[in-house]
Amino acid sequence: MANDTSQPPQAVYIPEIDLEDFEDYTIGGYHPIVIGDTFQHGRYHVVHKLGFGGYSTIWLADDKKSERYVSLKVLVAGESSKSTEGEILRLLHSVDSMHPGQRFIPRLLDEFSFEGPNGRHTCLVREAAGCSIAASKEDSVNFMFPIETARSIAAQLIMGVSNFLLRGPDLDKLSPDELYKRYRLDKVPVTRIDGAAVEPHAPPYAVYPMHINMAADKLVDPIVTISDYGTSFILPTNCSPELHTPPLFLPPEDFFHEPITLAADIWTLGVNLYGILGERPLFETLSGDRDDIFADTISTLGRPPARWWDSWGNRKEFFEPDGSWIRNVKRIYTPVFRPLHQRMWDMGRGKTTETCEWDVEGGEMQALEELLRAMLAFEPAERPTAKQLMASEYMVKWAMPAWQRQLGRAKDVETGSSDS
Repeated sequence: MANDTSQPPQAVYIPEIDLEDFEDYTIGGYHPIVIGDTFQHGRYHVVHKLGFGGYSTIWLADDKKSERYVSLKVLVAGESSKSTEGEILRLLHSVDSMHPGQRFIPRLLDEFSFEGPNGRHTCLVREAAGCSIAASKEDSVNFMFPIETARSIAAQLIMGVSNFLLRGPDLDKLSPDELYKRYRLDKVPVTRIDGAAVEPHAPPYAVYPMHINMAADKLVDPIVTISDYGTSFILPTNCSPELHTPPLFLPPEDFFHEPITLAADIWTLGVNLYGILGERPLFETLSGDRDDIFADTISTLGRPPARWWDSWGNRKEFFEPDGSWIRNVKRIYTPVFRPLHQRMWDMGRGKTTETCEWDVEGGEMQALEELLRAMLAFEPAERPTAKQLMASEYMVKWAMPAWQRQLGRAKDVETGSSDS
């Protein structure tokens, strides 16, 4: 009998939550890194961990040459030779220095490769960023940014149009000992199921990412930085690129395997804007199942184009033949009919003088709903361009003025002025 090659490989390591998948410490995978490791002939000294993803681990390092902390993004060996992230960063900084979004693009400080037990790895060196929007909201009392802060972040996102992090506190003033007092260094042993030695392919221990607390409800004058170019691409390409966007942020054309264009970024940005300006995410499917997400999308935006509606294989699990919702959906996630207008109310802002009034002509939330509805158009060709977003009513009347006020406060601090 032939061997069954369809079975998944057996686990080698005992997994831990909130850490990278230890099974990826293998040939072609992560490079094993521990605190105290150095790179580039001792220039970069690893002091803490910033995060991880499917294609890299990210570390905080002391740059002995520049005497500052930097971020080391160490790619998995199997993807290093194919990565264009460094090239894209250099390209973005080589053109149109007057573009309003360029200030949010991190500078590539260094790029090098090295050999390890799992292969050859590319390392990208950049300024150390702060925390994600989700982490910032989780650290807050009400899961929301102050309205002025949210408007400013919205403006920065629209100017940058990409994935982002909040720029973090100034770490350069802290010695490693002071850094550990503020950001605890937590480790856990990496252990094989069979009890054998984990080295050289895996590290003896894993490090939990440092928790940079930037509570959303207390955040004032934030600066965002576009965070991840690992799966970015330059259009036009010879074929439709593969998206690695989290499922809740993926545009529907990806679900139906249609060509991916720049309009995909507009959809993802629209989903992000809703989450930044309110308390809850736009789509709240916990299962991550694409059918569940698409059903929730229809609940929000209405019936999709006929070519998608007719070709959706699992539509009958959510909808009756006449298009009405099935009352008792036999799935983990049961969609609730909640159109976008209702979800605007559910953002958590309420109808108050401090925030906005709802159905007032020319009001903020009305302008925001119009903007989101345009960005979340099912048809990619109907979504606004980045240039059109900049000219939108919400951007012109609310987001950009908040950003300009923030710039003014920063300038006053620089010049020593007390005027606001």
